[in-house]
Amino acid sequence: AAQTEARLRGEVSSLRSDRDKAIGNGAEAKCKAGLLGEEVRLLKMKASRLTQEKIKVERDSRAALSLARSMDIANSSDTDFYKRKLAELNDHLHSKNALISDLKQQVEDYRRQIERSMSQHRISHIRAKGTGRM
Repeated sequence: AAQTEARLRGEVSSLRSDRDKAIGNGAEAKCKAGLLGEEVRLLKMKASRLTQEKIKVERDSRAALSLARSMDIANSSDTDFYKRKLAELNDHLHSKNALISDLKQQVEDYRRQIERSMSQHRISHIRAKGTGRM
């Protein structure tokens, strides 16, 4: 009976020791779980913040792309407008140059007519003087 009691006391002591170790391991696991839970919470907050930043960057990127496209369209539109305006002005310039050329030709024709008229007037005047003397 003493031997059985001693053996039982040893087993109880061993079981208490195992229980104490298990309680210690459980407390340690509980502490680790708490730390890991806090780390998970912080990582989720960081992931949420990064997701929001990503969404903002994507939105800004789309806005920049849209702005670039609209500027390209505006530049293209402006370029087309100025090309048309340039073509109109070139046509206008050509017509004015043609008009100037015509006017120069008319001036030259009038100058020749005046010279001819003056020459005929001189000839008439010389003839009149010549017939008047004879």
